[in-house]
Amino acid sequence: MRATGQDGQQTKSEDFDPRDILLYIGHGSDTAIGENLIKVPFMRAVREAFPSAKVSWVHGSIESQFQSILKPLSVDLIDEILPDYTLEDSLGGILGWPALSQRRRFDLVIDTQKRPQKTVRLRRLANRCFISATWNYWFSDRRPPEDFYHSMRLTERLFALVAAAAGRILTPPSHVIDLPDDIVSVAAQLLPDGPTYIGLAPGAGRQDTGKMWPYKEYLAVARAQVGKGRIPVFIIGPSEKSWVSDIRENVPEAVIPDLTGNKIDGITAGPPLTVALGYRLSAAVSNCSGAGHLLAAGGVPMVSLYGPTDPRKFLPYTPHITAITAQQFGGEATSKIPRDAVLDAIELRLSAARA
Repeated sequence: MRATGQDGQQTKSEDFDPRDILLYIGHGSDTAIGENLIKVPFMRAVREAFPSAKVSWVHGSIESQFQSILKPLSVDLIDEILPDYTLEDSLGGILGWPALSQRRRFDLVIDTQKRPQKTVRLRRLANRCFISATWNYWFSDRRPPEDFYHSMRLTERLFALVAAAAGRILTPPSHVIDLPDDIVSVAAQLLPDGPTYIGLAPGAGRQDTGKMWPYKEYLAVARAQVGKGRIPVFIIGPSEKSWVSDIRENVPEAVIPDLTGNKIDGITAGPPLTVALGYRLSAAVSNCSGAGHLLAAGGVPMVSLYGPTDPRKFLPYTPHITAITAQQFGGEATSKIPRDAVLDAIELRLSAARA
């Protein structure tokens, strides 16, 4: 497979070894945890393909979550974050030279967004190889290998960009994210060895999207797990803090780790700790949410519930998952999903894990 770079140099996929890579995510504010978690397997695939490269990340107009609450998840994956680089949509912005090109040349630029005006602008950066799926890779120097499976799943669409750059199909060796020992140790303190823990993530970053299975159903599932001798573990985000007292009243056996940013043994109790808790769980149930992606990154077998969103696009990156949709039961509202279907799926995931 051959491609012609921006400077006319012929490059072969088998000997292309970029040293300076730019990953362009977009210029809008990147604040959704789920959207960011979808990109972690992509970053890991880039690092696997080009282990010696310096990787620069252009994400948006404010501080990236990979500079703050998600930083432990991107260790060794991002070398530099460029938060102030934007691409204008005006005619002058499309035809003009990006300011960054006056002082920086990249061996490889990967464009993860699909707005043509931004792709045209980005392609004008000085580079040896440009990869973009915009207009079915029309602007791209390379395409994915012919045998690459194209799907709606956002994670796999990003893998296609890496495959195009590397000339071969690449995915991370594991869907589980490795974390520093101190974070893993805190998770072990919160969920000691012995019991069978079942994670329940009843919330979502935005509660007005219709993505949430009724909260009372999560309580019923928790009580069913207690009846089987298991311990339910509620993953509660900042927007669901008002539920904590009600959970304690209705399911006193439940564990509710404080994941709202307080310090535990010097570790900030936030998203990375949620991933580490996934190491300790035997199964978990979540809505289409950032919490679901975090738990999946910890390797826990998942039951994911969907209403208005499409699991073919937003499914967490893990092979150990059962997706249940409202459409299977005649509607789009998550309330259409029957409790028994969720309880049966938990047993299925537990039995698959034991096999």
